[in-house]
Amino acid sequence: MMSRASTLLVLLLMATVLPARAQEADDGPTEVQVAFDSLRVRVIDGRTVAEWLRPVLQQEDFRLRANNGYDEGNGFIRFWGDVVITEEEDTIRAERVRYQREERIGEATGNVRMTDGEVTLLAPFARYFSEEEVTVFEEGVTYQDSASVLTADWARYLSEENRAEFSRNVKLTQDDMTLFADSVLHLRETDESRAWGRIAADRFNSTDSVRTLILADSLYRDASKDSVRVAGMARLLQIDPAGPDTLILQAALIEVPRSGTLIAQDSVAVAASGYAFRADSLHSIENAAGHTLSSLFGNPSTWVEDTQVVAERMRMVDSGVRDTLRAEGDVFVATPDSLSGRINQLSGQALLAIMISDSLRFLDIREQARAVLFMESEDDGATVGFNGSGDGLRFNFRNGELERVAFYTGVEGTYYAEDLLDQLSNLPGFIFSPESRPRRQKLIADFWMVWFERTARPSSNTFDTSCGQNC
Repeated sequence: MMSRASTLLVLLLMATVLPARAQEADDGPTEVQVAFDSLRVRVIDGRTVAEWLRPVLQQEDFRLRANNGYDEGNGFIRFWGDVVITEEEDTIRAERVRYQREERIGEATGNVRMTDGEVTLLAPFARYFSEEEVTVFEEGVTYQDSASVLTADWARYLSEENRAEFSRNVKLTQDDMTLFADSVLHLRETDESRAWGRIAADRFNSTDSVRTLILADSLYRDASKDSVRVAGMARLLQIDPAGPDTLILQAALIEVPRSGTLIAQDSVAVAASGYAFRADSLHSIENAAGHTLSSLFGNPSTWVEDTQVVAERMRMVDSGVRDTLRAEGDVFVATPDSLSGRINQLSGQALLAIMISDSLRFLDIREQARAVLFMESEDDGATVGFNGSGDGLRFNFRNGELERVAFYTGVEGTYYAEDLLDQLSNLPGFIFSPESRPRRQKLIADFWMVWFERTARPSSNTFDTSCGQNC
């Protein structure tokens, strides 16, 4: 309880240094109260200044205490030595604070630590706007809550909304993800994060040790639902240490709503070691057996080794060793003939292809099946051509080369001698565009170049976050 002598000193201070304002007034600042162990009042250059030992300043629910205080006589008060500010749930500790009592703005310097019991922010400098309950960090900051750690060169924290805004060299670390970005908005209540500009995200699945690296222009993360959505020249590199492949995906929009699921839209390109494809959209999900089921839409093109398959829609099942591709609707298959250099062609309405260890082994095409094939004559080894149709055709491959062709019933066709091959026309809807195949090595090399550029951030936001005696 304040002694009678201290009360008299406070009244003297209010009359000479801190003119009291009616607390009920709506058009001016509220009354400021100061308690202290000792006081020294002087007049310097016509201004009345005060020096306090162990002052305690109170203004509504704003409370500040320190080892030393100095009223500059111009609306500013300086405090230093174990400064502690409390307002509702917020607590700020610092080595020094300069407080503007009219606007209720405080500037904290030196091992600044702000917390509400659930969130902690550490910085070398902070500017606190009491009226708005907003704190701005202009010289770097570290943000910590139960699920996230963020560092940035600049930040603004809105206490009332539990909203944190970060910019310049932002790094967000959560349990399964590390994110680099130019700007991040983090909503603590809903555990959501939005990021913009030079996105680089690293997600690690501890269940299967799969690591997913993401590059994009914008990112949305809902940690409560384990959902990530990225957009703007988005690229995804998936590394499975237990598997044989590193897969890279590009699209305008990529969404990973939960573990084992992936959705990509607009200009989708995928390249793995044994296959590659382009499509308008992709939906991929992993089943209970660990097999990945991928559906492709929008006239996708798939390349297996040198063979290109085009159709209205496709489904691929990846079981790790054995991959199955099914295509439906205006299917067209083109594969180079190694002997003649010409293009073997197949068309139909349904296709089944099987790859084992990333090598094409079996291909079956049915429903309005047609073919243009180039083969070696058994008589003289010359190249002959065949243009025909039937109920279906089956192809077996060995080491990527066509080994055997089997026709179903209803086969009709014409053979062309080697000197007549120029008369053999392409099938209707002929498509063979090896130049449009996503090149895995180039895509991966380009990915890593951008990745290292975006993650090699300058260390300007590092500082001593130890709080010493202020902890």
